[in-house]
Amino acid sequence: MPSAQGFILKAPTSTDFYPKSAARADRQTGSGRMPDCSTNTFNGKRISSHRCHRSTASTMGEARRIENAFWKKTPLHGRQITSADVLRAYGNDTTSLRGGFFLQRLCLQNILHNNRKVTPDQVIQEFNREPGRNNKCQLAIARFKAECCLRNLTLNGQPVRTDTVVRDFPDGPEGKLGVAHFKEQCCLKSLTLNGQQVTAAAVIEDFPDSPEGRLGLARFKAECCLKGLAVNSQLLTPDAVVKSCQAAKATLELARFKEECCLKGLLLNGHQITPDTVIESFPDDPEGRLGIMRFKEQCCLSGLLLNGQQVTPDTVVKGCLEINATLPLARFKAECCLKGLALNGHQVTPGAVVKAYQAARATLELARFKAECCLKSLPLNGQRVTPDTVVRDFQAARAPLALARFKQQCCLRGLTLGGRQVTADEVVMEFPDSPDGQLATVRFKAECCLRGLPLNGRQVTPEAVIRDYESGNWLLERAIFYSLLALNARKLHGNYLDNRQVLAAFDAAPGDHSSGQTRYLIKKLRQSHKCDETSEAQDIMQKAWQILNSVPVKDEQQRLQCILKFIAMQNELTIDHQRVSAQQVSQSIKTLKRSFQNARLHFFFLAYCYVRGQPVDGRQIHRHQVLECLQNFHKRSNWQHALGRWFEQYSPEANIMDNLLFERTNTVAVSVASPGKECQRPYQVREYRDETENTCATRAVTASAAQTMEPPLTTGGSDVPDKSTRQLTPLTLKVLEIIQEINGSYNDPAILITGSYARFLQNLCSVFNDIDIICTTEKSTRTLLAKLQALNTDRDSDIPKSIIISPVPGCPAIQLPGAYNIDLEDGDLATRALGFQVSVDARVAQNTTGLAVEVPGVARPVWCLSFAEETRLLNDTLEYLAENLDPLTEQLQNGPVFDVPRTLLFNSPQNTDERIYGLLLRCLLTLNKARQFIALHSEGRSGTNDGSATTLEQQRLHALTEHLQMKLTGHVCRHDFEQRVNGWLSTAPQVNGYQIKRKAFITTLLEMMHPEEDRINSAR
Repeated sequence: MPSAQGFILKAPTSTDFYPKSAARADRQTGSGRMPDCSTNTFNGKRISSHRCHRSTASTMGEARRIENAFWKKTPLHGRQITSADVLRAYGNDTTSLRGGFFLQRLCLQNILHNNRKVTPDQVIQEFNREPGRNNKCQLAIARFKAECCLRNLTLNGQPVRTDTVVRDFPDGPEGKLGVAHFKEQCCLKSLTLNGQQVTAAAVIEDFPDSPEGRLGLARFKAECCLKGLAVNSQLLTPDAVVKSCQAAKATLELARFKEECCLKGLLLNGHQITPDTVIESFPDDPEGRLGIMRFKEQCCLSGLLLNGQQVTPDTVVKGCLEINATLPLARFKAECCLKGLALNGHQVTPGAVVKAYQAARATLELARFKAECCLKSLPLNGQRVTPDTVVRDFQAARAPLALARFKQQCCLRGLTLGGRQVTADEVVMEFPDSPDGQLATVRFKAECCLRGLPLNGRQVTPEAVIRDYESGNWLLERAIFYSLLALNARKLHGNYLDNRQVLAAFDAAPGDHSSGQTRYLIKKLRQSHKCDETSEAQDIMQKAWQILNSVPVKDEQQRLQCILKFIAMQNELTIDHQRVSAQQVSQSIKTLKRSFQNARLHFFFLAYCYVRGQPVDGRQIHRHQVLECLQNFHKRSNWQHALGRWFEQYSPEANIMDNLLFERTNTVAVSVASPGKECQRPYQVREYRDETENTCATRAVTASAAQTMEPPLTTGGSDVPDKSTRQLTPLTLKVLEIIQEINGSYNDPAILITGSYARFLQNLCSVFNDIDIICTTEKSTRTLLAKLQALNTDRDSDIPKSIIISPVPGCPAIQLPGAYNIDLEDGDLATRALGFQVSVDARVAQNTTGLAVEVPGVARPVWCLSFAEETRLLNDTLEYLAENLDPLTEQLQNGPVFDVPRTLLFNSPQNTDERIYGLLLRCLLTLNKARQFIALHSEGRSGTNDGSATTLEQQRLHALTEHLQMKLTGHVCRHDFEQRVNGWLSTAPQVNGYQIKRKAFITTLLEMMHPEEDRINSAR
């Protein structure tokens, strides 16, 4: 079912340069033949203009031939036809409206006439050139005014009001039908009429009881069903739409609706609609046969089975040839080329696609394909397709919106046009003043906002983007932008958006957006800085599950339910108070309909179970089972290739090979609690890794923390470290490359690697967890976060990738810098490639020289903080806390108060005592880090000569650690603090691995309040 049937002179081709599937594009544009320009289009129905008198038949036939030559860009009588030629040909016509329709098309498609834009007023004047003509003229003017209203075009310098449009439609059947169609668009676009929203129920009542009215009603009900629009507070079922199509005797529309139900997984009469049923529904006529061919193409590209068999690309090509569908054939070849599908056993080359488009005389489609070749670096006839070539092709195709979108991509990707970079200002100027152009402009401004690109010399603020979305009544786009702000640590009106605000924004948009809400919540579940708040993660999980269960079942909702079950299993959360097993996840995935997207989900699940050693139904998953999943995809397709490479990068064998590149010697295992002892309580919560370092002792990641695709490491019990060193994935290497690119723009590196990975690069430890980063300036931080936006890909990519950024609060009172957690995820199950934590600490810029280390896979040397400098910064923190612990305690008791974040237990303090307890826990976390550093120094692991800590700093470290220890031991609130924490330890649940390890770690921290016991144990 076409989404949003065209309302009044629908453009003959889409203006988006991105190629859609051939079936979807064909349905919008027809078979590729230029439309009869003497007719108008109204909600998908051809309506003839005023009939010609016989005496003018030959004259009008010549005029129509001239117009056709103009649109097809073919020479006539040895020269190219201009718009002025067409209007001259229609100039003597006083019996039809063809001249007005032609001028209208120029206006709505932003095509210049005599090097000037055609204004709506000029179109009205042309329609009124011969006043007094019959009802057809009034109807054409009313339809054009409706189009101006919907496109925000002005007449006589004023916007066209919706109520004015309704009044201007003449009486009679066609006028009533026109009003119904206009109200339909107002309803779908959330436009008000007489100050009120147009409801779907009101639209249904307005359709007249005529063949055309019943057809329009059936189409509108299908829109409501597919978009989740309620009628009288009830969602329309597919069965109701089928009845309307049958009442309208709309066989083709019924077949198309069944096709959409099949693709989306909607139930009809309580059953899934099979592809075979869809094929049987199409009528046996030219349009029906074209529809069958298009649907077979959809089955081929999405992996649906027909008659129990996978539809091959060769089958689709054969179908196109049988019905002589040249443009659909060219589009399908383009899909095969871009997706790596073979035809007759051979890959489809870009050159073959170009020939197919040329044979179909599809100028715009050819330009779109060349744009894809340019952006994907696909050579055409052995030559690179340059941006300048694509621009010329779009200009020749008279496609201003497609041209603007291509220039947008050039701007965002740093491609040059005419030898220079494309600026954001140029892109904005390029977008046409049409509804699609206006929306595309705001979307681009949103990209500029998230990526830090200036417009008119200023940064684009989130508030400005929101105002633009609201002024255009694009409420769904506003909701999506809300979610992007929340997932990228961007503030709106000075505050971070919470889940309630984001979900409310989706609710404000008309239609069912449960999938968008759930996808957002899934990403929030992945934000690892909240992993210590088990109750919050559980609340998010349950909310997402409730949202999905509140709407009719679709394939997308079922797939999201599988993902939620996987996250619950992985992080030991519950759904409806029930634990989820790997077997339950596997069963849910197997119940999904057959498609490539669902097969990919199954692949990622089996890969996770294999790499992590997770049994399913008591059985281990083996390598060959994962590889067998690849057989569900077309042979040698991009998906098969990309998934195969992904698996090789994450499999244990790859980690072993990677370790050969990073092998370190003379390594030790360090205890969290007691230097020099074996690791007894390996634990780490990522939020606190600046205190609980990523050495062998603290390597273990909790079950609730965001897990990574690597085999579990063993710790303790041996002086030989585990050699399953984590592999740096391409996504991680890309981030490191971006960091070094930013450093190249500074005289001294502004971004330095620190933490366990920096010590790993300096041969101080054999393993590392995530990668900690220190930015010396706010500017370098903003630049890094903005550049990371480019790594996000959409869900239609071979392997989806997402970057999630979450703020980590700091506390100036204790000199704790603010930070950002950055999670790199890929795959349908959001496999966590690796995490980064970015801190902003201006102290590092003072007298700091970084170390440049070569990292395999990164072109430039990676700058890291030396261990000597890390020790100095830690000493400064120890000194500050030791000297200010008592004054800070007094300040918390007497005011003004301040919140101490990242405290494990007291992140949301309810009173003064809990704020003080949070301060004490922060001191213990810092003390724990100091003990780890002492252990490294005591083992003689002081790093390279250039980065070795001085003897003075080592002496400071010992002295300041002891000083802070004494301050904690003698603290006035020590007894109450220990009593409160012990009370929590005695009642804390130990249901899952996360809770068990968290409790063990807090026990370890509390033991550090008793240094005398440590000395006794050491003596023993």
